[in-house]
Formats: sequence, structure tokens, C-alpha cells
Amino acid sequence: MGKLSYKRIVFLISAGFLSALISCRPQMKNEAMEGAGTPAPGLHLSEAQMQLANISIANVREGTIGRRISLTGVLKVNEQSAVTVSARVQGRIEKLYFRNSGETVNKGDKLNEFYSEDLVSAEREYFTLQSNNWNFNAKYEPSLAIKERLTVMGLTSEQIEQLGKEGKVLFTVTILSPVSGKIRAVNVSEGQYVSLGQPLFELAEDHTLWAEAQVYPDEVQHLRVGMPAIVVVPSIDEVPVLSKVSFINPSFETGKNITLVRAVIGNPDGRLHPGMFAILHVRVQGSQGLIIPSSAVISGSRGDRVWVREENGVFSGRAVTTGIQSGDSVLVLSGLEPSDMVVTSGAYLLESEQILKQGSEL
Repeated sequence: MGKLSYKRIVFLISAGFLSALISCRPQMKNEAMEGAGTPAPGLHLSEAQMQLANISIANVREGTIGRRISLTGVLKVNEQSAVTVSARVQGRIEKLYFRNSGETVNKGDKLNEFYSEDLVSAEREYFTLQSNNWNFNAKYEPSLAIKERLTVMGLTSEQIEQLGKEGKVLFTVTILSPVSGKIRAVNVSEGQYVSLGQPLFELAEDHTLWAEAQVYPDEVQHLRVGMPAIVVVPSIDEVPVLSKVSFINPSFETGKNITLVRAVIGNPDGRLHPGMFAILHVRVQGSQGLIIPSSAVISGSRGDRVWVREENGVFSGRAVTTGIQSGDSVLVLSGLEPSDMVVTSGAYLLESEQILKQGSEL
């Protein structure tokens, strides 16, 4: 005879133990049951036998159950906050105040100093026009046009006003950061000539970040934009950050059965950084119905089954149709009533006894 597997041995021992318990009822009780007529189908256990077999029961309850989907992802730069600082006029980069990506910049910090012959020429032209205009408060169309041109080239209104009164020509213009955040890229070097519109710096605010995760088709069908989400970053003490699903990619990656889901999270203290590993927990829309502990469900080739304690104390197996599961609870779509009591511990023992009983009756 071949060797029995460990699970098979445990199964037989458990079933044998329960059979022994059931067969040990007092003879007087058996005679009383025989006198009362044919016993109801199922398994008959006393309270003492239930305790010895560690069988527990619980009421079926009505309620709402929601499924939580956990997705692994990464923190990324909020592309909607990305800013590109470009050259407003052709010229030469005289000095860089920031040279490396990843450096922190505050709004108004100096980024670089810039020299342009076209800018110097426009400054002198403006000063000449203002010198010939004795009424500085009057609107003088030529000087207004040059003033607007200087503003486009990067001069502030204070610098232009000082230029008109004092004739102080600025041979280099200091470019200031329009936002606070991180430098994503420095595209120039000192002494380099640049043309109009050429990108100099790429910046991004870090007060908000994107938490992006990959999701499979069987999960994405449950997700909707606006659903509450919790983002956990394990490297930062696993502090949960409340958020919402802000974007679900409508298409799947080429050659892969995955798509992208995104949530925007706040980063007011700057502790979070792009590239950090993150876990995105999303609770999908709940379903209402009958809820039982998941330990009560026995899954097999015949489908899902539970054991129910009837009003007369008899235990009987019953086929059920289950829905979504959340934690230790599962939704039952059919097969149970709100007044039923299901076995939550020891259901496999009862199932084993039933199988042995059916085998002995063949």
C-alpha cells in the first residue's frame, strides 16, 4: 500500500475523531430518539461534543461589504506642476546658480545670469525715448512698446522704471525661479550661447506627487476615478496618506496585460520624494447582502458549501453562492437566510464526517 499524504492522514484522523464523538452518545438518548421517530437528516451533536470538536457557530448578518485592492507602485513627479524655464532672448549664459538636478529651489531664487546684445540695445532705446519724453506720466506709445518688449525679455517692472529714470543699463539679467520645488534638469552650462525659446531649466513643484501603480484587467474593472485611496510609503514609517484615484489609463501597455492607475498625494513637509516605493490601497464600491466569516466557507469541486445549525440542533451542509471577500468576511449571494447560523470553526470536520457517512451507506 502506498504512503498516505500528510493532509490525507490529518483528514482521516479528524474524521475518525468526530465519528468517535458522535458514536459516544448515551444509549438512553439514542433510544429516546428512536422512540420519537426517524431522526432528521444531518449530523447530531450535543453541546459537549461541539466543545470537544472545537466547533463554533455564528449568526448570518446583513450589511455592506467592500473589497480592498492593494497595488504596488512608485512615487513620481506631478507632471501637471512641471515648469520649463526658457531663454526669453538669444544670448549667453554668464553664471549658473544651480547646476545639478535634484536640488531644491524656492520661488524667487536666482537661477542664472544672462547677457544679451539685443537686451542691452532695447534698454538703451527705452532710456533714449524716456529722456526725450518730458511728461513721464503721459502715455507715450513708442516707449510703451519698448517697455513691453523689455518685460518679455525678462526685466522686472522695478528694473524698467529705474532704467527710465537713471539710465542704468543692465548688461546681465538675473532669471528667477517661478516656482518652488526640485530641479529636474539643467540643460545649459556657463558660457553657452542660447537661442530664443531654448529650454534652460526644468522644474517641478514637490508639494504634491503622483502615486502610480500597475493594475490587471480583473482589478481595473472595479476601479473608478474619484474612489477614496490610501497611499502607504513603507520607507517613511508607513504613514498612510489619504487621497483619491485621479486617473485610470483607458488603454493597456503594448504586449502586456496591465494598465496604469494614479492618485495625487500631498507632500507639505517634503518628506516624500520621486522614486520611493509605495502601496496604493483602494476600497471599491461595497455590496449589500448577507455576510458570513470566510472561515465558514468550504471550497471544493462541488462549489462553495457551508454548514448550518438548524433550529432542531442538527448540522447540515448547504451549497452557497459567494460574492466578494474583504478581510475575514465574505458576501453570500444565495443559499442562506438572515436567520441561519453557520459553523465558523470545525466545518471541515463536519464535512469529513459527512463524506465518511455517505461512504458507509453505499
